[in-house]
Amino acid sequence: MSGFFNIRAWVGVLLFACGIMPAVAANPFQTIPWNGYSGAASFTFDDGVFQVEHLPQMLEEMPEVKVTFFLSNMGADILNLYGAEFAYLARQGHEIGNHSNNHKHLTSLSENNLRKEVIDFANEIQQVLNSYGADVNITSNALPFSANSEQVSKVVNERHFINRSSWGNGRHNWDEEPRWTDMDSRAWYSWPNAEEDLLKALDTAAYIGDFTSSNPWYNPVKSPAWVVLLNHGVSYMGENHITPEAMRNAFKHAVENNMWVAPFSTVGAYYRAHFTLDAAQAVAEGNDKYTVTWEMPHKDMPKSIPMKVKLTPQFIEETFGQDDSIVLEQDGNTIYPDENGVFTIEFASQQVTIRKASKSANMKPYSVLSIKKQVSLAPNENITYTLMDMKGNRLGETNGFEVPAHQPKGAYIIRAAAPGFAPVTRKVFR
Repeated sequence: MSGFFNIRAWVGVLLFACGIMPAVAANPFQTIPWNGYSGAASFTFDDGVFQVEHLPQMLEEMPEVKVTFFLSNMGADILNLYGAEFAYLARQGHEIGNHSNNHKHLTSLSENNLRKEVIDFANEIQQVLNSYGADVNITSNALPFSANSEQVSKVVNERHFINRSSWGNGRHNWDEEPRWTDMDSRAWYSWPNAEEDLLKALDTAAYIGDFTSSNPWYNPVKSPAWVVLLNHGVSYMGENHITPEAMRNAFKHAVENNMWVAPFSTVGAYYRAHFTLDAAQAVAEGNDKYTVTWEMPHKDMPKSIPMKVKLTPQFIEETFGQDDSIVLEQDGNTIYPDENGVFTIEFASQQVTIRKASKSANMKPYSVLSIKKQVSLAPNENITYTLMDMKGNRLGETNGFEVPAHQPKGAYIIRAAAPGFAPVTRKVFR
């Protein structure tokens, strides 16, 4: 067998040399974790009851916060009773997800009844809320009682790309692919110190604090993460209801931590897409042009998944020269980077082209020379590094793109300035 594979590899080399096979370059993209924020937080609310009294006004006052509502009829026709209210919240950018029709233990149902509870109800949610003028696309599910099984996961996966469960700390690390049909979440219950623990959970996901003694075997704290938070009613009823004041404080704390406070499907799609995008390869179409294509990891994902990416140094080394400038093209549009070399592409388009920029381009293109300069910036060069907190307050100078050990753990900004180069600003963590 080894001889066969050697012959096949040799034939591949010959075909490539003859120009029959396209040249495949290194993986071109490195996705920016958590959309460039210090971490991510998704606040989810189950059942659809005791939520429309306090949350709408609270969310209107905090437009940077977008949440998820997992709806169920709960045996009381909740969908029709509160359809107009949840349609309004959907139009404001909040996600509507599926929590099954009658909130039963799904593991006790036959496959036929399971499909009615999950798949048919997902379609019903879309139909009812669309009738109130909301363009709702159900892509996520939340398990009643967090009751899961292989059969439940199979049926849920037929209609949703992601499925929320519970029972843990709800934290998910960037480069560790989870089981998408059983995503852990941190549940709210009114035990002693619950409000303090909730704020600490947000700090942990934003990597703020000292985690040297964190448990090494249970999802250890090692970098900014995504925390999924399970809530029910927002009221003064106690039990598993969170008070409006505690909810507002949690929203505010996540924003102050510079976290990406976005719906479950929004963060989940970005998270899942990055495993596909970072593994995609570029195929040469001549010396100055490369095409990258990829497949959707699931058919029921959000219609739009904007992704922030950088070009990898290895790809640049293998393709474009130092004096070249690079742009991306997608769906007939030219995409230029921001001042930090970050491009925003549409994952749902499933293809992007990388090419040299036209000499007549009006906007400043991505300079390969500046990329290499940024990658190789070293403390012994004639560069000044300024350390700032996330609010832009100057904390002093530092040595390279590293936060001094005496600073508390968390997110910072470092600005590098050198004669003859545009300043480079990076978000860094300690």
